[in-house]
Amino acid sequence: MIQLENVSKVYGKKDRAFTALDDISLTIEDGSSVAIVGKSGSGKSTLMHVMSGLDRASSGTVTIDGQDISKLKNKALDSFRAEKIGFIFQAFFVQANETCAQNISLPLEIMKVKRFSRKKRVQAALQAVELTDKANEKAKNLSGGQKQRLAIARAIANKPRILFADEPTGNLDSVTGEMVENLLFSFTKKLGSTLVIVTHDTDLAAKCDHQVFIKDGKIVHQSSKQVIAPAKKPPAKKKVAKKV
Repeated sequence: MIQLENVSKVYGKKDRAFTALDDISLTIEDGSSVAIVGKSGSGKSTLMHVMSGLDRASSGTVTIDGQDISKLKNKALDSFRAEKIGFIFQAFFVQANETCAQNISLPLEIMKVKRFSRKKRVQAALQAVELTDKANEKAKNLSGGQKQRLAIARAIANKPRILFADEPTGNLDSVTGEMVENLLFSFTKKLGSTLVIVTHDTDLAAKCDHQVFIKDGKIVHQSSKQVIAPAKKPPAKKKVAKKV
């Protein structure tokens, strides 16, 4: 689904140049969940931005679903993201003065989804995050947890092939954070989508299929969740008929 080959990202020039990503190669399989883990300033958010097309790599290639996005012009890249990718951020980024329904509808309007279909998708997304009763409530009146659930609803409304979540529980208490985590994993499993989570939370990372640890713009370690197969039952002994 996602393949990075020798990707670097450099900000500034000459003496002021700063290498945020340094020759990264990475493959993320379709339908998997992957955690990009690192401390603040490690380059993990930059990696997500480059991986998703929010920012362009200075060198190397980023291929999503067979498409080299580095070759797309800005307008085509915007359309590509709108069709295939959903985003969830720590700061929510919902439109405060718009209603919940309007927040979810906006990206669907950009995709030129027909009005009737758009309405059905909005209702389904609100129901999925248990915000149906808040459909006409302005986003500014929601709690932090409700805003993040709204952000998830907006991200999944177009049924994206890939969902990127940057510190999705960073501004939430532990109980609300766990609920949001459960929503993310259940939705992506139901949709068959690829989930990429950027986090410094090792407990959240451990829930993903794969973990990619990054430091100073380089991948320093990768690991995968071990799936323990159920123990095999010993073969049943055959009964031998007694001769009469």
